[in-house]
Amino acid sequence: MMRINIKEVKTTQNAVILHFSGELNSDSISEISDSFNKLESFNRNFAIADMTEVSLISSAALGELMGARKRLVEKGGDLVLAGLKIEIRTKLNLMGATKIFRIFSDNRSALNAYKWQIERNPEMVHVTFPPYLEIVPPLRQLISRIAKFKGYSNKDSFRIETIVDEVCNNAVEHGKQGNDQKVDLKMNIDPKKIELDVINMSDPDKMDSLKALLKPREGGQEVQSDNKRGRGLALIKMLTDELTVDCSEKGTSVHIKKVREE
Repeated sequence: MMRINIKEVKTTQNAVILHFSGELNSDSISEISDSFNKLESFNRNFAIADMTEVSLISSAALGELMGARKRLVEKGGDLVLAGLKIEIRTKLNLMGATKIFRIFSDNRSALNAYKWQIERNPEMVHVTFPPYLEIVPPLRQLISRIAKFKGYSNKDSFRIETIVDEVCNNAVEHGKQGNDQKVDLKMNIDPKKIELDVINMSDPDKMDSLKALLKPREGGQEVQSDNKRGRGLALIKMLTDELTVDCSEKGTSVHIKKVREE
């Protein structure tokens, strides 16, 4: 016997979870059809089919699910599958269904994908690290890989990696040193842009040199410097769409916005 329970997701604008249990066979087609018809009363057209407790999906039931997905897609929504047992997922792959449905390991992953792709909600990464230069390379690679995982191109991801490298190296070199010190990196990423905030404690002995790098010349031109970090700051400005630096004895805060290009 097959059962279907419909659950609204209050934290989303347009998503519903359909919890299936039992065997989805030819006898289930009518109930499957009725359940998707009920979605119209919820005024939501993004459905997650929770298959955690499903033991079988027949070709007839799969055809009904494909038809339901087509109707939702025509309304600007989608039907995705979550929680499939390995043997069922293998059979669906052999039937070509994995080319039609997006499949997630669980409901949470499916909801995160919905919030990212449909609601375009940003996600945040927060890393705190001690002020040591050897930590910067793996950190910049981590941020680059997150950008790629979220669909950003190799070009955009490489530019983000370059920006993180320059900003974090600056934070380490111009900030206070010691095991009791830290650098904060926060990244907010959404399908359109990435915003970075890097915050560290300022070193009073290095304040003058840091402010010299940030001080504009008359006419808006930047100070020309042979210092590597001076050139790095110019590179950051070339790669970003927005750059603001707040520098004081209390600390240095760098905010960067990079709009997705590809």
